[in-house]
Amino acid sequence: MTKGGSTNLVEVYQYAERILEKGLVFMDTPGYDLMSTTGKIAGGVNMICFTTGCGSVIGCKPTPVIKLASNTTMFERLSGDMDINCGIIAEGKITVEEMGAVIFQKILETASGKKTKSELLGFGDNEFVPWQCGVVV
Repeated sequence: MTKGGSTNLVEVYQYAERILEKGLVFMDTPGYDLMSTTGKIAGGVNMICFTTGCGSVIGCKPTPVIKLASNTTMFERLSGDMDINCGIIAEGKITVEEMGAVIFQKILETASGKKTKSELLGFGDNEFVPWQCGVVV
């Protein structure tokens, strides 16, 4: 749980299980972006902050997806679909704490109705991909 920092883990959920607890929770999802996001939305999340280093073009209606680019090169290449360039942390242009404030502000704006880049592009109609748990033949 490296990405959770020092926050206590509150609960662990199965894929697409309804999320009832508040705080840091974990959902057992596959690593495939679309299936992972689909499970979280089915569990009840109403906003996703999605970190990407390769530039996954993902938008999952009805839930807004704020895309956080981990490097500036990819952010610039896909600037029309990336919401925030977190690569500037590695470049020494901003601190982790300052970037946290930028991300938090974007979350507030999105929750208040401002559209993400994916929403503005109309992405999200075809990205809902359920995970077939168990043996698939």
